[in-house]
Amino acid sequence: MDSNNFFDHDTDEEIIQKRSAEELALWISDIEFSIDESDKLAQIASKVVKNETFGEKFAEMTAKNKNVLNDFIKYKGTMVNYKECEDFECDLFYINKHEDYRKIYAETVKNFRALKTEFYTEVLK
Repeated sequence: MDSNNFFDHDTDEEIIQKRSAEELALWISDIEFSIDESDKLAQIASKVVKNETFGEKFAEMTAKNKNVLNDFIKYKGTMVNYKECEDFECDLFYINKHEDYRKIYAETVKNFRALKTEFYTEVLK
């Protein structure tokens, strides 16, 4: 992932925009990885462990995470509008929007971890 450098002449808004873009890139990378991992765990659950219930749960998780990923990619496309902000209200709109996506990301990670924990607990019984 490319790291954006901050410069002395950057405004507070530019720094926030750069940090938000870096954070979003990290979220997208994490979600892409979780989709791949979830898909593999679905196959392991179904084919190796012979637990169709978990296979279906992981397949469902894969689908949900793909939707989240698509939403994040769409959001990334709107971030260029943030650079066009000329007043505090506009800045605040995008800051709040980013916080909404942060909550979605945190919830997505929490749900995936919970499912993996449930699966590993069942497998290790």
